[in-house]
Amino acid sequence: MQYQLVGNSVICGTARFSALNHGLVRLEWSATGQFEDSPTVIVLTRPQPIPFKSIEWAETGVLHLYTELIQIVYRPDGKPFNDANLNIDVNCDNKTFNWTPSTVDTENLGGTFTSLDLIHRDFHPTGVHPASVFQDFPHTQEWLYTPLKAIHKSLRDRGENTGFEDPPLGYLNHFRLDELPEPMQEFLQQWRHYPPGVLSRSGYSVLNDSSSALVKEGGLSERSDANGQDWYFFGYGTDYAQALQDFVQLCGRIPMLPRWAFGVWFSLYDQMHDTDYQQLVQQFDQLELPLDVLVLDVDWHLAGWCGWDWNEQFFPNPQGFLQWAHGTGLHIGANVHIEGVSPQESQFSALCAARGLNPDEVKAGNVFPVKNPTTDWIFESWQPDAPTLDSLANANADEGWLLFNLASQSEANLFMQVLHSPHEEDGIDFWWIDGANAKHPGVNSQLWTNHVYFTHLETRRNQRPLILSRTGGLGSHRYPVQFSADTYSHWEVLRFLVDFTTRAGNVGVSYWSHDLGGFFGHVPGVPLIDPELFVRWVQFGCFCPIVRVHSDHGRREPWSYGQWVLNAISKALRLRIQLVPYLYHLSRVAYETGLPLCRPLYLAYPEDEQAYQVTTQFLLGDRILVAPVVEAGGYRSVYLPEGEWWERSTGQFYIGIQHLNLYIPLDRIPVFVQAGAILPLAEFSRRVGTTPPTDLILEVYAGADGELDFYEDDGESTAYRTEAGSRRRFTQHREGDGYLLTGESVRGSYLGMLPERSFQIFWTGLVSGSRVEASGVEICEQEWRQNVLSLTLATVPQTALWQITVTPPASSDEF
Repeated sequence: MQYQLVGNSVICGTARFSALNHGLVRLEWSATGQFEDSPTVIVLTRPQPIPFKSIEWAETGVLHLYTELIQIVYRPDGKPFNDANLNIDVNCDNKTFNWTPSTVDTENLGGTFTSLDLIHRDFHPTGVHPASVFQDFPHTQEWLYTPLKAIHKSLRDRGENTGFEDPPLGYLNHFRLDELPEPMQEFLQQWRHYPPGVLSRSGYSVLNDSSSALVKEGGLSERSDANGQDWYFFGYGTDYAQALQDFVQLCGRIPMLPRWAFGVWFSLYDQMHDTDYQQLVQQFDQLELPLDVLVLDVDWHLAGWCGWDWNEQFFPNPQGFLQWAHGTGLHIGANVHIEGVSPQESQFSALCAARGLNPDEVKAGNVFPVKNPTTDWIFESWQPDAPTLDSLANANADEGWLLFNLASQSEANLFMQVLHSPHEEDGIDFWWIDGANAKHPGVNSQLWTNHVYFTHLETRRNQRPLILSRTGGLGSHRYPVQFSADTYSHWEVLRFLVDFTTRAGNVGVSYWSHDLGGFFGHVPGVPLIDPELFVRWVQFGCFCPIVRVHSDHGRREPWSYGQWVLNAISKALRLRIQLVPYLYHLSRVAYETGLPLCRPLYLAYPEDEQAYQVTTQFLLGDRILVAPVVEAGGYRSVYLPEGEWWERSTGQFYIGIQHLNLYIPLDRIPVFVQAGAILPLAEFSRRVGTTPPTDLILEVYAGADGELDFYEDDGESTAYRTEAGSRRRFTQHREGDGYLLTGESVRGSYLGMLPERSFQIFWTGLVSGSRVEASGVEICEQEWRQNVLSLTLATVPQTALWQITVTPPASSDEF
């Protein structure tokens, strides 16, 4: 037995090997010799194989396959892959990493969870599960409410009275774990650690896709060989950026968001009328606080927990409300629970008929094995004065509901077109998907539910789709935005969220949205939380991809906490809006490369041991280091890695590598910018909208050379996928003792691109009083504030090349 070359893949007996990149290979084994070329729900965009660097067949009957980084040794014996027949070496970073199928990797850097419902100070993950091709941790990709429902039911069956927080999940986990049913124990134990991700300090990782359903013509189908092996081996050493790029090439790019999504979002789990939202927006506007998105929680509709008919008591003129919102520049999302359609819904009978079902038989409970799928929702509400969740879920519990399975193409199409499309035509911009309902072998229900909603919105208009949902395992990065859900308002949770947000990027999930301030307050019935905690949570959120305040009947309006809190939050939100051009640029970087917006330090400093230990600070892009305050009292220890750093708010200059011990006033955020950085910012505006700013602010930081290849486009269309957009490279170079700043002419274009633009430049780290000269542009205003040069440039065409030279006095010392 030797091998045969089919295309660029190598088939050897019952095994097939394909090189997808120099550090990525596909390993397949099938007893039937049938191999799958269709995409799967996880591996949706698998690239075509490339040639192996070399192929050798030894006289001893051993196959050797080589890429630039990987050597595969295979001894064909007709058996599934095992240590006796398969061995892989990775050669990079002047090191060799060895792997066999039984290898257990204890240095994996982790992935992400489905959400963080019920996480609080006594219960949140730490560390990472060991990674193995033969082991996964499916419970980490399930709703934590699932075991809690089962636990509460088991306690009630024993006669105990359980409130929502009595006993809490932490109490159960710490003190009564041994009393719980064994499946629930396993569920909670899996949640103690992060699931493995794509990146590992071992220099490799393996994605086991053997059980994933196939995607054919947009629908789902099962594999021809249910017992086959389908593995993807990543070998990269410490080149984590390349590993992420290989991952998104394999599993799908991270979509760009519409520009308005980087503004401020507001939602509240309360009985909100249309006039309440209008008064809320008016207050935001009067206080000059930014706001771009309103998300309507469950009370926008009738029929309790699940529904699509407008609650006309709260919204007597829904179309008028949506027109008002869009007229003020806002975008609107709406919450949907998708367990099923109750007989109270206006579309119930029509949907039954479209499915060929008798509505009376469905209502009588004679069609589906479950009548009302929400009756197992047995918690009381956390808020003492709120309607109980029992009343929301169990109304008309004896009536049969029309149930849908979104894994069925026909059912999914009907579900979306009848229940959702009319609301989208009225003005709902996106859906907040609170749950999952897609049952099929080899499919994570949440992942495919997200796929259905995202692709539905994608086909309706030439605008970028966006949903708000929990994740569904690997592949979830294709359907942003993700929301971390119902956490508690504890300092320990805020601290955990920093690590959680950056670690998610290890599996491409770049757009987590958190309930800023936490969902559950820690004192039932008290609407306010610790004001200092609220400020620090919002400050952290302003450097996350999405800024969204939300809570369970608790107040999260910035003006509810007094003037000092209002001032601090207002300052943070205004800075957030200024950062939008930079964040939008990073959105393009994430789309092209798989690099997340919020990055753990080890992505840029893989050889620095401290970069793996410091989990409460992160890089925003490659040039900004953010160290949010995550403990009461305003104290913060900050680790500065190698390089030269400017503290943005104070102008203080630091040389890495060192630890700083700082006191941070309530209205400050520890932000450090690397020398050489050029940051694109905008003037403050109450609405971000979709249009790039007419006036662009450039913050330039001296001390090193640097460049920014700045990206812009129309902010909302899908044209970005075909490279439509503009780029403009800004560079900073040392010129003797001075500096040269260059703005090159724009490359590319997009519909509606401004023909000209003006600039403001704030250049930190120069010698005060230096001579400033310009070519290709006129300097309208010039001002020195210590070592910061402020310049206002005249409007110039986008095609113009301009340069600014700064030369210090001959007697001065170079910075």
